[in-house]
Amino acid sequence: MAAGAVQVNNEELAERGFRPYRKTTVTYAKQIGNNFQVRLETGDVISGKAGDFACVSPDDGSRWVVEHSIFTRMYNSVAPDKSRLRPGTSEYRLSLQGFKPYRKHQVTWAKRITSPLIVHTLEGDVRAEAGDYLCVGQDGEQWPQPAKRFESHYVRVENV
Repeated sequence: MAAGAVQVNNEELAERGFRPYRKTTVTYAKQIGNNFQVRLETGDVISGKAGDFACVSPDDGSRWVVEHSIFTRMYNSVAPDKSRLRPGTSEYRLSLQGFKPYRKHQVTWAKRITSPLIVHTLEGDVRAEAGDYLCVGQDGEQWPQPAKRFESHYVRVENV
């Protein structure tokens, strides 16, 4: 677990209105050797430490940071989809920059929020709007996602 992390209690999350989801899309990621920053679509800036992973969705171009120990436990390397890895595609451009495809294999707990809030993520404070999803990872880490993005990248699962 990440430093200071607490294993999540699924029953407690369910009582608080969170539901389990599985990510269905591929993430392109690259481990960064020095401290770095990423500007989100909201304008918020989050920070990564040396060894953390810069992540990009080839489907919508969204960017984020995942702490090293969390990334190595939650994501598996996958072979690139050759049909999507041709000149002009996002996947091709990302691969030229050293990004590789990964699939998240752990469940994410999430619920829709009803009012704006500031979420204290491991990488910095991020604004969330009413209707966005608040996500919780296996170590209790939290992050917001816009509804449109969340609903196009995750599916609800029943058995956790």
